[in-house]
Amino acid sequence: MSLRTLARRVVGRVDPRFAEEVHEDGHRVVFDRLSRLGYLDGFAGKRILEIGPKHGLDSLLLAGLDPAELVLVDLPEKTPLVREWLPQVQFIADTHYVEGNLLYLSPSELADLGTFDLVWCLGVLYHNAEQLRLIRRLRTLCTGLVVIETEIDPSSENLVRLHWPEPWGKVQTMTHIPSRRAVASWMEMAGLSDVEDQPILSNLTSRRRAVLTGRASGQPYRSYAQTGLNPDYTVGEAS
Repeated sequence: MSLRTLARRVVGRVDPRFAEEVHEDGHRVVFDRLSRLGYLDGFAGKRILEIGPKHGLDSLLLAGLDPAELVLVDLPEKTPLVREWLPQVQFIADTHYVEGNLLYLSPSELADLGTFDLVWCLGVLYHNAEQLRLIRRLRTLCTGLVVIETEIDPSSENLVRLHWPEPWGKVQTMTHIPSRRAVASWMEMAGLSDVEDQPILSNLTSRRRAVLTGRASGQPYRSYAQTGLNPDYTVGEAS
């Protein structure tokens, strides 16, 4: 069975809210267009991490990159859904599922994850209040390329709009909605370089969503480091 056929089968079970992210042929927009641009070349035999796979559409396609290992991390509440499609992905590539919240894994659990050549994080960032800390963790786990897709505030300013006490759209986990410039700034502060806002979404979708890529070759912002009398306080790493 081809990857495209598998993807079509999964698409049939996807929440309609995700319809705009899926091509008619079953390919996900972000994966398909970054692949065409060459960003996803060269990951055969490498390690790939996906945060929040949920319905498994991207997982199928990432498995098709022929990685040495594909690691998936998602919340305990998503485990029943993940178990529905996980065997299909495992048939394609060596795939391991980790149940948990990336920001709340213990030091030993993080160490067990290791590092990855590609970190894929779509539809996750805006469900976290500690977004800079999450991006820093993605950078720490990555030795190559980080891909982030997120809901954004349409402002052209470098800001994060706080939705409290009523969360955005009455979704409990959506309290901090960043502008695309804010996401790019956080990525640079976290130690990602060559940060790019990818113009690959439709005009309609790009008003509320953004796709950004960054390379794990930069240095993180360290606060209170001017005098040389303090230890390194690396942004996003406070316990």
